Amino acid sequence: MDVEQMALMIPILGIVLGVAIAIVSIVSSHRQKLKLAELRHRERLAAIEKGIELPLDPEPDADADAGKGRSLKSGLSGLLLGVVLYFALREVADDDIALFGLIPAALGVASLITYFVESRGNGDARRAPPSP
Repeated sequence: MDVEQMALMIPILGIVLGVAIAIVSIVSSHRQKLKLAELRHRERLAAIEKGIELPLDPEPDADADAGKGRSLKSGLSGLLLGVVLYFALREVADDDIALFGLIPAALGVASLITYFVESRGNGDARRAPPSP
């Protein structure tokens, strides 16, 4: 292979391998969740057969709270990274090129908006009295 063909193969392999890693991650996560659900189901069936009181289900909000913290962290990181990148690019290049530094800042702002919308929605649901 000559250098030009190698130069074309690098981004193609990077994209293909990146997508493959994402697919493997999604599939393995799904299998883990199925396995945990099956184990929980078996535990509950065994408890019913023995006449033992059923264990309480874990709260589904535990995963949502963990995701909310990640959203805040990624939002602040993206916003600060974008602002710093903007000023750094403005010093070494034109103002037009420096605008590309605002892309991660926009993503950070979007994550922060998501964090605040989710926290407001969850807060209102927790404060509302249960309906009869």
